[in-house]
Amino acid sequence: MRVISTMKFTFFRMVREYITLLLLLVVPIVLLTVFSFVLEGVTTETGEPLINEQNVIFVLVFQMFGGALAMAYIHTDFFTERKQRIYALPFNQTLYAFSIMVCGIVYSVLLGIVLMTFSEFVFGADWGNWLWAIYIIFLLALLSNIVCLIFTFSVNNFKIAERLSEVYGVGFVILAGLIFPVPGNDFFVFVNTYVNPITLAADAIYGMNQSHAGEAWFRSNILLIASGVLFIVMLILGKRKIR
Repeated sequence: MRVISTMKFTFFRMVREYITLLLLLVVPIVLLTVFSFVLEGVTTETGEPLINEQNVIFVLVFQMFGGALAMAYIHTDFFTERKQRIYALPFNQTLYAFSIMVCGIVYSVLLGIVLMTFSEFVFGADWGNWLWAIYIIFLLALLSNIVCLIFTFSVNNFKIAERLSEVYGVGFVILAGLIFPVPGNDFFVFVNTYVNPITLAADAIYGMNQSHAGEAWFRSNILLIASGVLFIVMLILGKRKIR
């Protein structure tokens, strides 16, 4: 609970750069709107509007890049000239770094909820059980933030860390077949069934909506376990970097 003591400082630190936060909100809404108009009238093999499925996927994809916010603040506060000012402040720096990650996750989840609301009430996307969908978005935001911070702590060049985070997000988008079709061989089936965060999250949401609760929990637990394992890796790397 001690991390809460630094949350206030982190919150006001982020609010001062509200333009960045607004851009992270406006850009996804614009993209959702554009794709909705492009896909208007297109249906799936079952006759369902394709945009209903794609809007869910798009919201999940945006979560893959949510760790960029925490990355930027961690780098600025702990790996630039600002570091001296941060270490001069009367609080635990490790807890402050953790609070940055927590705030980044909270913002990603709130952004996801806004996009869920927008996609459902404006374009008719079917999210089914909202509480379950928000839980899945939280897991995806948690995993993405952890992965991005691992990149930040493991390489000395922040530009390289940013590129790695983009490879992480775009790479799984490609593997999911969202840019162009991927082969249906065993490798891609395995990756998209047990490894790809986007397809795991989507299958968890669709599975619960179709009353396949066991399958949905299985997919979500993979995300949860992966987050737990990578969180330990992040802690080890972070403690070495933030002293």
